[in-house]
Amino acid sequence: MKSSMVNRTDFSRVFIGYFIGLKLYEISSLKSDENKQIDIFKKTSKSVCFISTEYSKLASNLNMDHDNLPKGVGTGFLWDNKGHIVTNFHVINKVDNAMVILNNHTYNAKITGIEPEKDIAVLKIDLNETSSSINPITIGSIDDVIIGQYSYAIGNPFGQDNTFTMGIISGLNREITSPTGRKITGIIQTDTAINPGNSGGPLINSKGEVIGMNTASFGSGTSAGVNFAIPINIIKKVVNEIIEKGGVQKAIIGISYLDRLPSAFESKQMGIDEIKKGVIVLSVPANSSTGLRGIKRVGDKKVILGDIIIGIDNYDINNAQDLLNTLERYKPDDKVQLKIIRDGKEIIKEISLITYKTKTYTNMEIDIPLGNIAPQITPKMN
Repeated sequence: MKSSMVNRTDFSRVFIGYFIGLKLYEISSLKSDENKQIDIFKKTSKSVCFISTEYSKLASNLNMDHDNLPKGVGTGFLWDNKGHIVTNFHVINKVDNAMVILNNHTYNAKITGIEPEKDIAVLKIDLNETSSSINPITIGSIDDVIIGQYSYAIGNPFGQDNTFTMGIISGLNREITSPTGRKITGIIQTDTAINPGNSGGPLINSKGEVIGMNTASFGSGTSAGVNFAIPINIIKKVVNEIIEKGGVQKAIIGISYLDRLPSAFESKQMGIDEIKKGVIVLSVPANSSTGLRGIKRVGDKKVILGDIIIGIDNYDINNAQDLLNTLERYKPDDKVQLKIIRDGKEIIKEISLITYKTKTYTNMEIDIPLGNIAPQITPKMN
């Protein structure tokens, strides 16, 4: 009987010891995770800024006094030690003045350059002796991003500065619409909370590296757990070109074309056969060396089609988005084999791509309409 009591007592002690040890392990593990997240915030928050914008021209047109100026809130992050700030284009579109608050110092911002088709803008602030420490954000890589990994956001949702949120990478290679109506592909999806005011802020991995820029979300003005970020590989290319060359340089054919193919009804109205794929050349400048042909109009409705672009080198061109995506693979002055349909026959023309450079700005005011960037099923820009 005594031996049995001893065994039970020993078992109870072992069980209690195991239970306490398990709890201590869980607490220790949780503390470790928390400390890691705290370190990520401490490391990254010094690179993130609060952007406050004013629309004084709009207010003037509406006869509003200065106290009632429309204001906006966004987020940005410090790209380098020269004071370049990266944010979303839609954060600073149509604004007359932007103030950047970085590490408790306030700066007037100027525009270095924009790329509305990727919803990216680069601002510049004059860092001075009041800037006790310069902490450009650490750049990560989209190649290392996998679905299921942790992701973090720092921003100013609803004006609440330095807000830190956490989630996971929910999907890759999504697609959203830019302020110009063009599609941005390769987008990161995350359930990390993104709300109005988070736009332009960094999406961060567990190493404290920026892997994307928080841009849009589904929902009616608040995070619905389906949020989107422009990947860092797109940001790096655009931002470096703006800083180094004064603007984004793109390879283009140098023609105008229809953004979509005519419907069956429209084709019948114009007196042409229905076209299933390709991009219809609309017009070609007189000084163009491409030798392409545009549309000719006969009477009020009937048209004579010119060339239809169906391929560039080994890439198929089924629509205007294919054309844009394919041209991004090339540099100005590159020679390409252009596959076209002319008079019902497929022919190949070798052409040299030409340069299109986005405009350089010397002040804050720009005026590119956002348009309807957030219809019912389109992600909302925050």
